[in-house]
Amino acid sequence: MYTAKTIRSWNFDTPDLEASVKFWCNLLGAEERTRHQVRGVDVVRLNLGGFGVGLFDGSAGENEGVPHHTIGIDGPDDPEELKAEIEAKGIEVVQFRPHREGQNGYSLYVNDPAGNRIELSVGEG
Repeated sequence: MYTAKTIRSWNFDTPDLEASVKFWCNLLGAEERTRHQVRGVDVVRLNLGGFGVGLFDGSAGENEGVPHHTIGIDGPDDPEELKAEIEAKGIEVVQFRPHREGQNGYSLYVNDPAGNRIELSVGEG
């Protein structure tokens, strides 16, 4: 059985990416970690007291699958085993992703009843 260890990141869509970066940095002293793209969407990653906040550019409207929230879990080495356990609970696994080269682990993605995308991350990531 898998168990939650930590919330790794919480992510938001924002219609004004730069205004949101400024807000988080000025309000709570967040530090910008990286800028990159996820599924073609610009993302700014912030470090907020050791916690990850992701700001996704929502200026062009809603983007399927992003943003998503990442929860680190203890899970089996075999993603198929975790997928079977989740789906036995009546929850559809909508995506699988091995972690980047040089990192151990994988992520499975599910949607909660409200449509929020949840990344369940096993290992590094």
